[in-house]
Order: sequence, then C-alpha cells, then structure tokens
Amino acid sequence: MVRQLSIDQFENEGRRVIYGTPENATAARKLLDRQMSINSVPKKVIASLLKPRGWKPPVRRQFFLDCNEIADLCDSAERIFSSEPSVIKLKAPIKIFGDLHGQFGDLMRLFDEYGAPSTAGDIAYIDYLFLGDYVDRGQHSLETITLLLALKVEYPQNVHLIRGNHEAADINALFGFRIECIERMGERDGIWTWHRVNRLFNWLPLAALIEKKIICMHGGIGRSINHIEQIENLQRPITMEAGSVVLMDLLSDPTENDSVEGLRPNARGPGLVTFGPDRVMEFCNNNDLQLIVRAHECVMDGFERFAQGHLITLFSATNYCGTANNAGAILVLGRDLVVVPKLIHPLPPAITSPETSPEHHIEDTWMQELNANRPPTPTRGRPQAASNDRAGPLAWI
Repeated sequence: MVRQLSIDQFENEGRRVIYGTPENATAARKLLDRQMSINSVPKKVIASLLKPRGWKPPVRRQFFLDCNEIADLCDSAERIFSSEPSVIKLKAPIKIFGDLHGQFGDLMRLFDEYGAPSTAGDIAYIDYLFLGDYVDRGQHSLETITLLLALKVEYPQNVHLIRGNHEAADINALFGFRIECIERMGERDGIWTWHRVNRLFNWLPLAALIEKKIICMHGGIGRSINHIEQIENLQRPITMEAGSVVLMDLLSDPTENDSVEGLRPNARGPGLVTFGPDRVMEFCNNNDLQLIVRAHECVMDGFERFAQGHLITLFSATNYCGTANNAGAILVLGRDLVVVPKLIHPLPPAITSPETSPEHHIEDTWMQELNANRPPTPTRGRPQAASNDRAGPLAWI
C-alpha cells in the first residue's frame, strides 16, 4: 500500500523504519537529513533576512549561514537557473530593480516602501526582476545575494535574477565580495563560499523580455547586438572573460546624452563602447520593442531617460560608495506597460564613533579602503576627469 505522508510524518518515518543493517540506516538517515536541510535553508534565510521594517545590520560581522547551507542554497538555485533560457520571457505587472551592490539596507527600504516578495506582501500578483550587480562595494553582499537566491528558490516563477558584470570572479575578487566572504566566514570557508557562489553566477540568465515589448539587461546593446536572438544564442554556463563580443556589449553604456550618436570608446576599458540614441532606436525597431531598461551606471535620481525615453537607466543603491549622494529607484511596470519610477533618498549619516560602535568602525574602514583603492565609475551625467589625469577616478582601469 502507498501512504501519503506530511513532511513531519516523513521525518518520523525516517527515524522509525529499520533498514536491515546499521550502515544502511546511517546512509538513509544522512540522505533524509540532507533533503530536509535543502528544503529548510531558503526558509531560514527568508525568516532571518526578509525584514523590511525591522532589519538591522548584525552587531557581529560573522555570517549566520555556514558552508553547507550556502552549498545547499546554491545547488537549489542553480538547478532553477540552468533550466531557464538566456533571455527569460516575463509578463507584467513586474517590479524592476537596478544595481544593489551589497547595500542590503536599501533593499529592505525599497521592500518597506513599495511592497515585499512574500505571501504577506505582494508576490501573489506582481513579479520581481533584478538586473544584476548584487555584490561588491557595499557592506552586506552576503545578505543581498543569499536572500535573492532564497527568494528565487521559494518563488521560482515570480522572482527573476539576471547577471551583472560584478557577478564574475575576476571582478568581485577585487571589488569587495571575496574580502567580505573571508572577513565574515573565515579564510577557508570564505574562499570556498566565494568560489561556489561564482560558479552559480555563471548560470544566471543574461536578459529578460517582458510582454515581447520591453527588454531588460544589465548594461546595453553596444556595437554588435542587433537582435534579441544573439543574446538567446549565448550558451551557459559562461564566464564573463569568455571573450564573446555579444557578452562584452551587454556591459556597454549609452553615450552622455541624446545629442551624441553612434559608437564611442568607453572609459571603462578596452573593448567596451558607448552607444548613441540612434543605436537604441535601431535596436527597438529591429525587435519591435518599446523600451530598453538597463542598470550598470549610478544616476542621481535613481533613474534616467535616454533616447527620448526609449531607454531607462536604473540604479537602486543610494549614496553609492558612500560618496555619490544619489537617490535609488525601482520601476513598477503595470499591466498596461506604463512605467512608474519609485524612489528612496539617501539616509543622513549615522552618528557613531569607534568607541561606541567598534564593529561599525571596522566594517566602515575596510569598505572605505576598498573604494578608495578602486574608485567607482563616475556617476552618469557628471563630468569625468581628463584622460591624461593619472590621478583621476578612472586611472585604476
């Protein structure tokens, strides 16, 4: 006879059933424990971190998950990502998030102000799309990426993640994620975690197409991307250093403003370009699109229109790297495909001192040193240093 068992009953059965030999019993118990662990890690992460109004930075910097739990979470998420196409097809309504860069407090503020992905929130009737750059720069990359992965596992049809340029080992080894993993988990476990999460990043989708009318990617279309099929044809897992021109062009930027057309060299580095409004209109016409939504650059108001509104740059982290003083934004896309920006503004600096908050001082120090050694790309729309200025903000590239 076949009996239907609840999870609790199933666990009790695992304790009660005799497997014939002690060795078999031990192996079966380990398998059951592993399965129960895999099922429970996303729930543990969501219960610990999804606190839009009540989350506070941990007093002690040690991360609350261990290596095995992170492995379980990555395994579950990777199975889902590997089953998705390189360009995921989505339906409205949907909320779109730009760069977060480890600024977990800003993510909680956005959830608090404009709804959170939970059964108590609005996940039942609106999807969530995140455009990459989850890690680096900020102080809480581990919280940011583990919560988003847990939400993906828990709501695979409603939460969507695509890849940014910081979801790559050669980048996040330099810009903070690797350092944070080691600092908060110890050297051995931290390096292992950093490697495992980066293997997962190689499976992330590269773009999202909403209602066949709005394309979302991390950077842009560059010189070579003329049709969506070119992105769809990229096979994953793929590393960012794989050398594909299409992959590089997904990390490009628009030119300074609508008056600058064509293609120009990009100050981010060799092989990258900026593309003008003429390229945006050409791409939209080729693919019967209304709009391109991208992230990748800090903008002062959290969002910025380009190409007469046919491209929007979106950035969700406020006061980027502690110096930009920019607002953060999300886009709420309704069923009628009308886009409504929603903003949060930077918080005033907290009044603390090393004496009263040594942990806060320590985490501030490593982040400030990191961002001083590797300055951010200048905020979009602000004048950049002259190319012959070796001390300028781009001199490190």
